[in-house]
Amino acid sequence: MAEIGVGLIGYGGIGRVHALCYRMIPLCYPALALQPRIAAVQVATPGSAERVGRELPEVRATTSLADLLADPQVSLIDCCAPTADHAAIVRAALDAGKPVFCEKPLAVEPREAAALAALAVERGLVCGVNYHFRNIPALQHARRWIEQGSLGDPVGFHLRYYRASNLKRDRAVTWRFQGAGSGVLLDLGSHLVDLITFLLGPAHTVSAQTRTLIGQRPTAGGGTAQITSDDAAWLSLELTNGAIGTAHASKVAAGTADDLRVEAYGTRGTLIFDAAHPNELQIADDQGRRIISTLSASAPTPTYPTAEVPTATLLWHLSTVAGYLQSLGGQPGPLASFGQAAYVDAVLEAAQRSAASGVAHAIPADVRELLV
Repeated sequence: MAEIGVGLIGYGGIGRVHALCYRMIPLCYPALALQPRIAAVQVATPGSAERVGRELPEVRATTSLADLLADPQVSLIDCCAPTADHAAIVRAALDAGKPVFCEKPLAVEPREAAALAALAVERGLVCGVNYHFRNIPALQHARRWIEQGSLGDPVGFHLRYYRASNLKRDRAVTWRFQGAGSGVLLDLGSHLVDLITFLLGPAHTVSAQTRTLIGQRPTAGGGTAQITSDDAAWLSLELTNGAIGTAHASKVAAGTADDLRVEAYGTRGTLIFDAAHPNELQIADDQGRRIISTLSASAPTPTYPTAEVPTATLLWHLSTVAGYLQSLGGQPGPLASFGQAAYVDAVLEAAQRSAASGVAHAIPADVRELLV
């Protein structure tokens, strides 16, 4: 068993979730060959550095990426920076010879994402992306159920991921609303494209529509800014296996809160997962229709929570981080690789082109090779 020093980049909402996971790993996964310790955190502002000092008093905070990468105590980079900054940060980390665990999506430009995937392979560095819905116990069970043939040939599917947060007209402008990397298609839609691929296979074509519902938002300085990033996105996809379905992502769905739903229909069976009931999976096959209780039965298996404990969002993040550390330690674990993440980025770009042109776009065969 060895300790690995983590350099955490970004200490906003998701950065603090990752920090919490690293604190929990030694207690929940004591048998992991690599045990993480947060060695340093890179932040954007002095205010964020002060927060690190309060919440992680033993951890050094810096505003310099070069300083973090040069720290001999840092052997692993965890990137929780804004999406538009991912590519430059990841490339700098790989050039420094350090493996990277990155928030989704990997990059704004799929060509850059593919180049990063190739560079990671060239350097022999195990890297991964935090598509944590893969680690929902019910969806892990669904994947095994599909792989054993219980769904049969996939025919149709419908996925949705809804939130209501963008309905707040007084929600101030941030990077999530303006510039490269903004918008709901990249933020929530990336999860849906990854899940479709994880459960059912790669896409052949995609058509899309997007909508900006609230065109102006307040700025930190008291003014207003025009918003062009999408509040909602609707995708129709045909997979290489012939299945046809939809993926809807929205942050303007009133009354919803992290509302994820997955439906898949095949020639032998049906499955339905709804995050409103995260501890169960509905299936129908040649044994009839039934509900399977999955609770926290996930891989990798933690000491706590045990399989009899109800699951929750934090546990999905925790399991994803543990799976990455397991892979980094030489034991293959559930992990979205850089190549798989680059494929998702390519599908999202095709969806953006479709939304702009009004016609469906094919996913090139060489893009699907990233999944290998």
